[in-house]
Amino acid sequence: MLLCLIGWGLLGGLPVWGQTQQQFFSEAWLVRDVRLEGNRSFSDEILRPYIHTTANRRFLGIPGLTWWLWLYKLGASGKLGGLLSRALMASGEPPAYYEPAVVQADVERLTLFYRQEGFPRARVEARLDTLRPGQLRVIFHIDEGPPTYLRHVRYEGIETLSPELQRALLAGSRLRHDPPTDTSRQLRARDQRYSELMLLEERQRLMDFLWNAGYAAVTRDSIRAIVIPARPDSFDLIFRIHPGPRFRFGDLEAEVDGPEPDPFFRRDTLWLEPAADTLAPGRLVVTRRQERRLKPSFLARMLRFRPGDWYNRALLLSTRRRLEATGLFSYVRIEPAWRDTLRLPGEAAPRLPHRLTLTTRPRHRMRLETFMLQRNGLLTGSENELGTGVAVTYENANLLGRAETFSLRTAGSISGNFEEGLLTSAQLEITASLVYPYAVRPFGALERWLRLYDARTRLSLSLLTARRDVLRLVIRGRGTARFRLELQHTPTLTSFVDLLDLSLSNPDTLSGFRATFLDEVLRPIEDPVQRAQILDDYTVPQINDVVRYTLQSARFNPLRRERGYAHELSVETGGLLSDLLDRTVFTPGRHEGTLPGLPLFRSGATGNRLLYRPYVRASLDLRRYRPLRSGTVLVGKLQLGAAHPIGRSDVIPFDRRFYSGGANSVRGWPLRGLGPGRLQLTDNLDGTNLLGGEFKLEASLELRQRLLRRVLAADWIGTVFTDAGNVWLGPRNPGPEAGHFRLGRFVQDLGWGGGVGLRLAWEYLIIRLDVAYRLHDPARPEAGLLPDGLHRPTLHFGIGHAF
Repeated sequence: MLLCLIGWGLLGGLPVWGQTQQQFFSEAWLVRDVRLEGNRSFSDEILRPYIHTTANRRFLGIPGLTWWLWLYKLGASGKLGGLLSRALMASGEPPAYYEPAVVQADVERLTLFYRQEGFPRARVEARLDTLRPGQLRVIFHIDEGPPTYLRHVRYEGIETLSPELQRALLAGSRLRHDPPTDTSRQLRARDQRYSELMLLEERQRLMDFLWNAGYAAVTRDSIRAIVIPARPDSFDLIFRIHPGPRFRFGDLEAEVDGPEPDPFFRRDTLWLEPAADTLAPGRLVVTRRQERRLKPSFLARMLRFRPGDWYNRALLLSTRRRLEATGLFSYVRIEPAWRDTLRLPGEAAPRLPHRLTLTTRPRHRMRLETFMLQRNGLLTGSENELGTGVAVTYENANLLGRAETFSLRTAGSISGNFEEGLLTSAQLEITASLVYPYAVRPFGALERWLRLYDARTRLSLSLLTARRDVLRLVIRGRGTARFRLELQHTPTLTSFVDLLDLSLSNPDTLSGFRATFLDEVLRPIEDPVQRAQILDDYTVPQINDVVRYTLQSARFNPLRRERGYAHELSVETGGLLSDLLDRTVFTPGRHEGTLPGLPLFRSGATGNRLLYRPYVRASLDLRRYRPLRSGTVLVGKLQLGAAHPIGRSDVIPFDRRFYSGGANSVRGWPLRGLGPGRLQLTDNLDGTNLLGGEFKLEASLELRQRLLRRVLAADWIGTVFTDAGNVWLGPRNPGPEAGHFRLGRFVQDLGWGGGVGLRLAWEYLIIRLDVAYRLHDPARPEAGLLPDGLHRPTLHFGIGHAF
């Protein structure tokens, strides 16, 4: 507990309640505004949580525009019927009436906050300003008074710590201080104002430091703070610390209970190698009941410490977290066995054994699910395709005895859009995956070398067949095999290393593909090489092997996206393995640009061979979510991308090019309808850019405001947004000059759009509707601002936020 001198409470007086305010009103008064004055040391955002007196919310902060109060009053009038009136009252906001008791409690809370933050003479007064009859403004006027500062901070009782630990303890202080000296356990504070919260944080830091340095017996009562006034505006602080004895980890005993119905009991003893500075090894005793599959060696692998290591509470928590993250255990507990503490010969510190209690989940599970989907991408033909599907998943939670999770999922779906017809595509996909809760050999050393927070290895294989009637296209088969390492550095920073991402696709065309789709696209393209490459994209079997590194930093709710950030950097290279096999194995000394196909691939222009195109590619995606006030969020997005072909090829694979336009891109254009550059490839203004691009730049800004709360069990969110961006052809691409990136004109090539939208947000689902307009079209610069006027908006209907 924190101890302060009795005299500390005499430094300030009681809270001041405004004597000039009107105490009683003959009728209810509405609070139109609440303000703070005189708060020089703390911002309004810090003090607002301590004030319960509130005014009715304003829409987008516009004075007088109290949208939610209007809704409430309309519902309370009863003119719209009982059900609708109750719904409006539930989504609206009742009048914010002035309540003297609430205002007085606010004054007391603010005064207490200032006293706890080092302003013993702070005085808070509430004043009322009449704006008009029946409406007033509440002003909290704060006279902070002089602050009180720390002068010296001394840490007593740490003499038993080694000099290295003493220096680390002092250097890590949360207090602003001058550099500590080797000869003193006292710090000289530098402009450090007194704060009770600061003292609590410092005590917690000391506890964590001692726990992680081997002092397992430390409790809150082991650290006491004494405040000694030195001058009227400063005082000294003493932390009296009783660390107790230092411990090493001792032997481990694990008890595992499983769900198997057959009686099973087995006890295994594993000897673990000793720590570097100890001689005696330790042991792990694993007792299993009704759990045959789990291997004791797996538990030894998941340990972040060994018997003989200095006790470290952070390593204990990390071990428990890793065991829980495997998904195998429904219950995990690690606790010290104080009664079994043992001091081995030759070791000065005692060893503290620990007991692990684990319960495993059922090994086999089946799951049937139905789902809704929004399908967009290169081979959909429409961004407004919505559909439904059903999936069956089998999961084995411990396939090989080391918490490996094997899953087999079969999913079928159908979808359609409002423009083309009821059903426009169908798809069947089978996916098998095996996830190891650690980095497999030979990459296991990365966990120790990089000191990873967590690690996983993921192997997956998927097979897909699909029919796209909009494109008159059939994907007879698309297979993907992936070997990925997921290296989590911190809770928010993760590296994804795709050591191999192999894909094979076998496209085919239905009757009418050329007349309905391809002829319109090829008409403006004069270069025969470009025409042939587009034809190959949609008719020739292809192979691509990718090595990719992705660094992801994210801290946000993936559904709500109301606060936080998401940053992602990805670098990849593709086709290099295929090129190596082509040059050294299949046709030594000769470059074919294709590999021998498989019997399932039909013969075509390539003679039953697989086309590949080597390339390098990099992309950057930055997103930020910032709440402005309750129910108002400002979000921004910036995307950059660049790709370049390698070797003889002058283009990259069509599914690795960049595209712009659509519900999650520049929303003034339909899916992939923008670019490249200032080109317009079809006579139709809403045509599709099948060329894609090797360069991409996009930026978006969106303001979200909650309009209604819990109407039809959903929050209704209005949005105002603007987007800008485009894609361009690279220097080796044989496409038209107008589609190439040029530094002197790329700003004029940016497509710019904006609009408004509506979101219906349930607990588990968000439905989105956006109405977007083109503000500047790079393909029609002479049309000026709003080239299509306001009569041709682009509508986007989707699931989830746009970004």
